[in-house]
Amino acid sequence: MSSSQSQNSMFRQQQHLYRSAHYLAKSKTPTLYTPPSNDGSTKGRKRRASYEDEEMTSNETTDYKPALQQQQPQYREDSILHTTKRNRMSLKKEFPITTLDKDKLIELINDLVDSNPHLKTEVDAFIPPPTTQSISLVIANLEKKLQDSFPFNKTTARDDYSYNRVKPALIDIVNALLEYAEHFTCSPDEFPTTIFSYLHFATSVANRLPTWDNEAHNQIKRDLYTELINYWKKAIDIASSKLDQGKIFGQQVVTEWAKELAQHDAETHGLFSEVVQKFTERLGWIIGLTETK
Repeated sequence: MSSSQSQNSMFRQQQHLYRSAHYLAKSKTPTLYTPPSNDGSTKGRKRRASYEDEEMTSNETTDYKPALQQQQPQYREDSILHTTKRNRMSLKKEFPITTLDKDKLIELINDLVDSNPHLKTEVDAFIPPPTTQSISLVIANLEKKLQDSFPFNKTTARDDYSYNRVKPALIDIVNALLEYAEHFTCSPDEFPTTIFSYLHFATSVANRLPTWDNEAHNQIKRDLYTELINYWKKAIDIASSKLDQGKIFGQQVVTEWAKELAQHDAETHGLFSEVVQKFTERLGWIIGLTETK
């Protein structure tokens, strides 16, 4: 064989190898996982691992990891944004109310009920019934506001200027006392012991209210006494009706009621004489009191 023929033969072999490698690379299937075939034709046939396989496996792993690394941060970011948005929305719902103090919150609820009377029943259902202890704290705060309303270093002054300064706080106390008196005497489930206990407390507060130099300014206090007297009479009627229903009041309890009434009658210079008389008529027999004619 001549040298030219030998060179041509080697050239054809190299060209054939180049074409085979080129077309094999073109027809390579995508690097996706496929389950093994059940076709028995390929069973038992083994293939030797080559450098090309290792290189492709390395490329597949390298390509797959960045996909995860790109997906996970985005997922975490979306999750964080969603959580932040949800928290921000909940803060928007709570934030305005949390900035209100107690007085403003009470005013808001009262205005809401006044504008929507149908909500009163629902609001009342969430409010626990007042007790003499809880009421005493409320009234104590109102009394403090009354004292703080006086001109500086003039808490004992009873002139017109001081009256005009404290009048709003004074009216707040009077309204609160009467509202709670209405509550206790109109509640069908309230026991007479609780009613008498509150009325004694309310009348004691009324006795502590200032008496002004100008007699016209004392009308607020006189009107308060008039209302409280009516509530005392109503409380006596309630207790008497309980007796008719078979309820029994101990002598110690009734004696305490009688003492409290006598005390208020003395402090008001006889304003409670009608109440004392009615108490003696309806309940006095329990402790041996008799009517004075």
